[in-house]
Amino acid sequence: MYQYTNTQIPNLPILGPKSFGDILKYIYKSIADEATAAEFYGQLLRQAPDPLHREFIQHARQDELEHLQAFTKLYHYYTGKIPQYTVDPVKYHSYKGGILQALKNELEAAEFYRNVQLSTTDQLIKDTFYYAMVDELEHATQFSTLYNTL
Repeated sequence: MYQYTNTQIPNLPILGPKSFGDILKYIYKSIADEATAAEFYGQLLRQAPDPLHREFIQHARQDELEHLQAFTKLYHYYTGKIPQYTVDPVKYHSYKGGILQALKNELEAAEFYRNVQLSTTDQLIKDTFYYAMVDELEHATQFSTLYNTL
């Protein structure tokens, strides 16, 4: 049986505090990443072979647009500025390759969002990143399902 002897409560945030400047960079990165994902899913949507694929991809695309809006509002709230960003199109060689890339991107985004949450005590930032993280995990499950149908 394992006995835990250190009864000290861990310091918050769990991953250690990030500077406010770093947090703003993470919010900005999230804006650009969400805009890129929405554009990417628009491409995949045009290639979707059946109603299930269209439904899951459209759902993920709509969520990404909502995350884009949430992160943009968060950025504006803290900086008073509207972020200017560019979208770099995602390149893939086949529809199946695109679905796999989407799955990988969603898992990476979920991990990044989790780490940001665990790097701040600001509840508005934590809640915004949590909201997006949960959706990204849902999308990963959906893209995995789609990949396995191909």
